[in-house]
Amino acid sequence: MLPRFSSVKANSTEEALSCLAALDDASVLAGGTDLLVRMKKGEAHRNVIDIGGVAELIGVREKDGAISLGACTTHSVLSADPTIATACASLAIACSGVGSPQIRNMGTIGGNLVNASPAADSIAPLLLHNASVTLRSTDGARTEELGKFITAPYKTTISDKEILTSVSIEALRGYAEGYRRVAKRAALAISRLSVAWAIREEEGVFVDARIAIGSCTPLPFRPVDAEAYLNGKVKEKRVAAEAVKMVIEAIRHISGERPSFVYKLPVVRDLLLSVLGGA
Repeated sequence: MLPRFSSVKANSTEEALSCLAALDDASVLAGGTDLLVRMKKGEAHRNVIDIGGVAELIGVREKDGAISLGACTTHSVLSADPTIATACASLAIACSGVGSPQIRNMGTIGGNLVNASPAADSIAPLLLHNASVTLRSTDGARTEELGKFITAPYKTTISDKEILTSVSIEALRGYAEGYRRVAKRAALAISRLSVAWAIREEEGVFVDARIAIGSCTPLPFRPVDAEAYLNGKVKEKRVAAEAVKMVIEAIRHISGERPSFVYKLPVVRDLLLSVLGGA
């Protein structure tokens, strides 16, 4: 059962920011798929500011090769958006598998990032696209790289007087992109492991290989050493095997040895070998 609280439905970003600055113990609600669950478990807030209907925080916009995602854009919208499908396909795939249809219709990209679960499906694809977030308060706005915004599981740099208003990503047209996840079941289950990739090659040579791993380490990450090794090399089994070995070593370096690695690391290995042409 939800605790008692006062609710404000904001009609603009400015109204939401003003309310957030003025009210004590206030929390921001976009879709509510994380916040309301936590509140049912005992988390309490005297005030809740609903920004889910603020038009300027919804939608996908592209300009000069950069794509801006409104923070309140839902997973279902992103999974079906034609711009995302052609310029950020891994994100479209990831969003199409979040939770259930009900969760995808309510849950938002901004809420997914602020919640900062290590198993969040959107984070690995966004890392491929060098995502950054814009945070606003009544004192102004700031932009931060996604990899720096998320500092630990369920921890970010957002202050209690800031709202995440948009996510900016690099368009990657012409790349082969994908996203795969392992979970206990196909729906209504968090990812136990996720892998995202975006690869551009010319005449059998890796020109730009990007890989992101989720749910294997405290934070999703890109194995930059493996990416650097791949770029400029011919796509062949030997190269793929060495790159995958580097990815596995990076996971172990970050997390040490975990019981779950008995099944996770072989899946990572086989999936990446398939993607990189080493299977």
